[in-house]
Amino acid sequence: MVKAIILASGIGERFSSDLPKQFTKLAGLPVIVHTLKAFERSKYIDSVIVVTNASNVERVWEYARKYNLKKIEKVLCGGKTRQESSFIGINACDDEDYVIIHDGVRPFVSQKIIENVVKATIEHSAVDVAIASADTIIKVNDKNFIDEIPNRKYMKKGQTPQGFKCKLIKKAHRIALKDGISNSPDDCSLVLRIGIPVYVVEGDEQNIKITYPIDLHIADKLFQLKVENSTEDILSDKIKNKVFVVIGGTSGIGLETVRLIETYNAKVVVLSRNTPIKIDIKDINMLKNAFESILDEHGRMDVVINCAGDLIRKDVEFMSEKEWDYIYDMNIKGAFLLSKVVIPIFKKQGFGNLIFVGSSAYTRGRAGYAAYSSSKAALVNFAQALAEEVEPFNIRVNVVVPSRVATPLRFRNFGKEDPTTLLSPKKVAEEILKASYQDVTGSIFEVK
Repeated sequence: MVKAIILASGIGERFSSDLPKQFTKLAGLPVIVHTLKAFERSKYIDSVIVVTNASNVERVWEYARKYNLKKIEKVLCGGKTRQESSFIGINACDDEDYVIIHDGVRPFVSQKIIENVVKATIEHSAVDVAIASADTIIKVNDKNFIDEIPNRKYMKKGQTPQGFKCKLIKKAHRIALKDGISNSPDDCSLVLRIGIPVYVVEGDEQNIKITYPIDLHIADKLFQLKVENSTEDILSDKIKNKVFVVIGGTSGIGLETVRLIETYNAKVVVLSRNTPIKIDIKDINMLKNAFESILDEHGRMDVVINCAGDLIRKDVEFMSEKEWDYIYDMNIKGAFLLSKVVIPIFKKQGFGNLIFVGSSAYTRGRAGYAAYSSSKAALVNFAQALAEEVEPFNIRVNVVVPSRVATPLRFRNFGKEDPTTLLSPKKVAEEILKASYQDVTGSIFEVK
């Protein structure tokens, strides 16, 4: 048997959060769930043992039930140190097993790494995962002076998973405890102590460990990369026969999104002030009537894409209160009203995907953009909050945020610009469709 031991007993001392990092949300799911899903998918893993702190044992079992993690065999109370928690997991396995020990906060471990570690463990009995170091490594003495600068050619950065013949790693742990070693941060070092060589499998730069708050931001970007690497065949397979609703689909990004959907054997309903089913994003009654008509005709809706929005380029001093309110009503209140109408429909049908189109202007306010950029920042925060509220109901909420796009809206506010400096609406539409089938929620998909 090949058993994966997932270590998740950390309390997040370096994470600056009341919630341990392994249970923090990433792309709509707890970090540890992403990790567990990777081992759930692997045909090389027979079962999974999770080692966590006592207060979170039931939480992990809840995840197992909720996310259909059938390979979880045991959830055990961990110890005060990583070494103790690892030994607890190892002792829950038989001597004849192979154990693959992995950090619960490394959610990007690839199927290829898992496969390579399992195969190498069966052959070599002890295996580590590592990547080359891009930095020069220095060794210092007790007085903080450089003692040695090793050849970078031989320096690597260790990752997990690490694989072992169970009988071997048990022996290494027992000898370490007998020798007074109780806080080793690494299992391979215990094996090396008893003279057993450890084979190294190539890791991956994306197999990051989430330790600090900034790591979550990096992880969000890695999920975005997964969308960018999607193929045309996958896109076609995922969206055919789906029912799409595009709000603001008669111009710019919305129009290109509609045109693209129509090429994929999917149904698309366009809503705007000028379509057969007329709506005003600021009028909840018009929205209710429109979506009732869509349900009467199609019976369901899979994806709702909100491309509605507006921009008035003016300094705060010269912008009227009426103009300010209009921008906020279009860009954020409209998203709120749309959600009030769509979420109950999604809940009733048991699924749904809501995508908002924002703007890269949300990251920083600039002169002349106060209303626009602040409303787009509010949209991102609104979408992320909504995503957490509706995630238990199999509803995904994400935001696509393009940089400068060649649309009529932009031309009205900026005039003639160098077209080579602008994104095409078609490119943005392609990214919107890719985001529409990703198994993430509360994510920001940047398009540059």
